[in-house]
Amino acid sequence: MSSTDVDLRRPVSRRGAGRREAICEAVFELLAEVGYDRMTMDHVAERAHASKATIYRTWTDKPEMVVDAIVQHFGEEPPPVDTGSLRGDLLDLMDRACTAANRADGDVITGLITAAGHTPALADALQRTILESKAFLFTTIVDRAIARGEVPVGTGARTLQEVMHAMIVSHKTWQCGPMAEAYAVHVVDDVLLPVLKRSPC
Repeated sequence: MSSTDVDLRRPVSRRGAGRREAICEAVFELLAEVGYDRMTMDHVAERAHASKATIYRTWTDKPEMVVDAIVQHFGEEPPPVDTGSLRGDLLDLMDRACTAANRADGDVITGLITAAGHTPALADALQRTILESKAFLFTTIVDRAIARGEVPVGTGARTLQEVMHAMIVSHKTWQCGPMAEAYAVHVVDDVLLPVLKRSPC
């Protein structure tokens, strides 16, 4: 079997897991192996030992199934650490994001973001999963910074999220190598802090 073939015979092995969880695990495995575009409902059904009827009763389409697989795989996002300073909070958040992006899981997310460029339904689903569900992290950090007097009242958390997300995705997409501590410091000190500390329009 070549490295590009899909091993559809290998069952999902998670003892005691429900059918939905098993299917989500199969989806994430296939995303890592063949990517979003090449993954089909047939692949998922065979890998998870489930019928296509079961899959279509649970999810309306492929993007929604992929979103559920992402949510299950990564779990609930922990709240941001309160380090006592905006810079410390941002460095901790960047470190967490870089660590995740450096893992193989980061390749799955990058592949999905690329596929979203030509799949509007997937783009909409990822918008809800990757951006909207994580908005509370950035809102919490900015609210703390405002309370400490580190940034002006009215500073937008959405701008912070958009800029940080763009920096990480760009670095990952262009395969600039692992995102080490020096990269996190660069993004925080040279990009995020100057953006946040400017006066709101």
